[in-house]
Amino acid sequence: MNTSRKNMTFKIIFSILSKNDLESIIDYYYNLNINTSKKYYKEIYDKIKILKEFPEIGRIVPEFQDLFYNKYRVLIYENYRIIYKIIKNDIIIVRIIDGRRLLELDMLE
Repeated sequence: MNTSRKNMTFKIIFSILSKNDLESIIDYYYNLNINTSKKYYKEIYDKIKILKEFPEIGRIVPEFQDLFYNKYRVLIYENYRIIYKIIKNDIIIVRIIDGRRLLELDMLE
């Protein structure tokens, strides 16, 4: 971990796109089973909360490794990729997308 980030307090911020992504995921599972919907919401949120203490835990997004190197990182939850970036002491959740989709730059912001 970058030593300059050690002992920092990080704030989680959801982009509008990531809020819409999460809402779509929860709605999809809600229509199948309300308990599954609740489970996905809680477990995705719990996964994201880990970033407050370990912001660099996610691997670098491979699609953008050459272009941006470490601007975007990813956490995996089930079939979903939680794409985020770190700006100072903010962790911006950029997207939460199906992991089977190839990530393209125009999908991020």
